[in-house]
Amino acid sequence: LPLTYDDMHQSVCARDRGSLSPRIHRKPKRRQCQKQFCVAIVPENVSKPLYDDLIHEQECLRKEGREQRRDFFLTTQKPFRFHKREEKKRERLKEEMASANKSEKTESVCVRKPIPKAVSEPRLSEQLKEQEQQRKIGIHLRAQETLKASSAPIQRQEPSAYRQTRSAQKSKSKMLGYLDQKLSFRPKTNTAVPDFDKLYQAFQQKAMEAAERRDVTHCKPFQLCTFTLRPRHRSPEDPQESRKPTDYKMNLKRSSSFGGLTSLSMDTLPTYITDAARKRSMAVRRSLELKDLKEQENAKWMKQHRIKSQAMSRAVAMRAQAMDPHKEVYQEKLKHSCECRQADLERMKDYQRELKEIKTRVTARPHLSEQVSQKNAKNNVECRYRNTLEQAGLDENFVRSKGETYLAIHVDNDCAERGSLQH
Repeated sequence: LPLTYDDMHQSVCARDRGSLSPRIHRKPKRRQCQKQFCVAIVPENVSKPLYDDLIHEQECLRKEGREQRRDFFLTTQKPFRFHKREEKKRERLKEEMASANKSEKTESVCVRKPIPKAVSEPRLSEQLKEQEQQRKIGIHLRAQETLKASSAPIQRQEPSAYRQTRSAQKSKSKMLGYLDQKLSFRPKTNTAVPDFDKLYQAFQQKAMEAAERRDVTHCKPFQLCTFTLRPRHRSPEDPQESRKPTDYKMNLKRSSSFGGLTSLSMDTLPTYITDAARKRSMAVRRSLELKDLKEQENAKWMKQHRIKSQAMSRAVAMRAQAMDPHKEVYQEKLKHSCECRQADLERMKDYQRELKEIKTRVTARPHLSEQVSQKNAKNNVECRYRNTLEQAGLDENFVRSKGETYLAIHVDNDCAERGSLQH
C-alpha cells in the first residue's frame, strides 16, 4: 500500500523514540519491518503519449502517399505493345516506297531507232574508202607546208666545264681508236670431245705391263732333325748317348719346357710340354681354384644368411605372439607371472651374492682395536728405523737408492745365469 505523509511522520517519530528507548518501542519496529512497500501507479493526467501519436500520424501519411503514387502510376500505365518496333517498320516501308518512286521516274524508256537507209545502200563502202583517202592526202599536204614554214630549233650551249678542246678530243680518239678496229686473229679451238673411258682403260693396261713381276716362292725339301735334340734332364750313363751321331749336334736355343720328354726312341717323334700348354694348365688350375673359393664363399654366406633368417623369424614370431590381440588372457597371465617370478629369483640371487661379498669383506677386515694396534706398531717401527739411521749418520733416501741398485744388479746376475744354463 502507498505510504502517506502521516505514516511517514509516525515512522520517523517512532524511530526517534526507539533511539531513545529501544526496549519500549521494540514492537512497533517489528510491525514496521513487516509492512510491504510497492510503487504507486502514475495517474492519467501526468503521462501523455505525444511521441507515439506523432509516429502513428507519420506512418499513416506515408502509407497514404504511397497509395496515391501507386494509383497515379496505374492510371498512366499503357498496355504492353511493340510500338517502337512498329514505328521503325513503318519508317522503313516509307523509305522503300520513296526510293521505288524515284527509280521509276529516273528510268528512261528505251525506244529502238530504225536502221538508216544510207547504211543499207551498196555504195556506202566505196564512199567511206574515198573519204579516208582524201583525208590522208590532206594530212600529207599540211605536213609539207608546216615543214617548209618551220625553222631549226635553238641549240643549247653546253657549259664551259663540259667543253673539250680539240687536242683533247684528238688524243682521246687516238688512244681509244683500237676499240673501233676489227680483230683479224681467230684462235683455234678443238671441238672434239675425248673418250675418257677408253683413255682410262689404256692407262690401266700400260700400268699392268709396267708393273714388276715377282717370282712365286717354292718350298724346298728339308730334313726334320728333332729326334737328335738332347733333353734337358739326361743321365750321363744313358746308353742312347753313345748311339747318337755327332754329325747332327746343333746348338739350338731350347725352351724351358723340354724337361717333360716322354719318349726318346728313334722310331717315334719326342713329345714335349710347351710353355703355352703349361700356362694353359696353370690358368685352368687357377680358374678351378677361384671357382672352388667362390663356391665356398657362397656356401658360407648362405649358411650365415640361413642362421640370420632363422633368428629373425624366431624374433618376429615371438613379437607377433606377444602382440597378438586374439590370444587368451589366461595364457598371457601365466606367461607374465612366470616372467615376474624369474625376475624376482634373479633379483634375490643378486641380493644374496652381494650380501655374501659384504660378509666376507667384513669378516676379513680386522676390528677397530686391531687396526689401531697395527697402526701404532707400524708407527713405532718407523720411528725406531729413523732413529737408528740418525744415530748411524745416514739418510733415508740414500739407503733407498742403494737398495734399488743392489736389487737391479741381483736381477741382472740371475738373468745372465739363466741364459748361460739355457745355452
